[in-house]
Amino acid sequence: TATLTHKQPDTHALTHTLAHLHTHGTHIDWTSWYPATPTPRTIPLPTYAFQHQHYWLSSTSPSQPASTETDPADGEFWEAVEREDLEALAATIDSPADQRPMLSAVLPTLSAWRRHHRERSCISSWRYRTVWKPVAAPSVAPSLSGTWLLVVPAGQSDHPAVAAVAHALTSHGATPVRHVLDTRAVGRDALAGPLTRLAAEGEPAGVLSLLAVDEEPHPEHPGVPAGLAATTALIQALGDAGIPAPLWCLTQGAVATGPGDPLPSPRQAQTWGLGRVAALEHPLRWGGLIDLPATIDHRTSDRLAALLAPGGPEDQAAIRATGSYARRLRRAETSPAAPRSWQPTGTTLITGGTGALGAHVARWLARQGAPHLLLISRSGP
Repeated sequence: TATLTHKQPDTHALTHTLAHLHTHGTHIDWTSWYPATPTPRTIPLPTYAFQHQHYWLSSTSPSQPASTETDPADGEFWEAVEREDLEALAATIDSPADQRPMLSAVLPTLSAWRRHHRERSCISSWRYRTVWKPVAAPSVAPSLSGTWLLVVPAGQSDHPAVAAVAHALTSHGATPVRHVLDTRAVGRDALAGPLTRLAAEGEPAGVLSLLAVDEEPHPEHPGVPAGLAATTALIQALGDAGIPAPLWCLTQGAVATGPGDPLPSPRQAQTWGLGRVAALEHPLRWGGLIDLPATIDHRTSDRLAALLAPGGPEDQAAIRATGSYARRLRRAETSPAAPRSWQPTGTTLITGGTGALGAHVARWLARQGAPHLLLISRSGP
């Protein structure tokens, strides 16, 4: 690291260097930094500023238990194996001289196995999976306010979810304004005009979309659900209309929170994929994703209002008969089974294919015998 720079005084530059080394894992002896203090005392910083709990990760260590004791002989043995150092290995295991040829024959195989096992263990430690954790019910009744725009697909006004959402708003202090969309004909430009007029009457406090419940194919694009296409147009039109209110996309049965849930609806699940992208591109205009239960009951409205309340931390949640759940990230368990091979067939689509990672993936697929590759970038195929 550099300690001499004309941009900062010497003391500032040295402080910056020490801080850089400290944050990258280097042990710094700070005792000389405070000469007037007999014994400087250091304390560990919290995980985040002013927080002492992890939000996503429930554990900072791998799920498999680590050995509390390490035999030095084991370390010497495997170090010699990885280096393929025959003399050191023979000395470690006290191998007689007449067994050296046999040991020399198996050493390359043993070394290769050791390296492969270490690589697999390292890669396994990078693997995570999403789980659903219960969300504690609020101690006080949630309170909502203002006007909320409730976007409903045409022909779904009698859907039980629509009534539950409207009741959640009205019973907790908000005023819903229902806006019905023809999901098979609506477009970005056609939607921006009505939204602009609605905003002129009063800026909404939030926008709730139930467009995802329309799972029928789009007439022009049969592979795309009409509700998904309309949700995309809604996200764009809200920006065109200058409406900063957070958008919440509601689904019903799009995710499975546990073994007791039925299989998710793949068509509504696509809205969750779209929503996570929208959250990254429009963080200031995004509220979140909430999956409603298959059976709506009297508790659904209260739990929905609690998730919509201002200041709520959850943006990916699901409501079930047993309560509300939020998505969390945790380490995936290490599988002892050998990885399965995969042979690509047909055409493989690579999004972002012209980037650095896309090029590596394309070359790997070509080596695996992929007959056709289609690379998509922002500029086109």
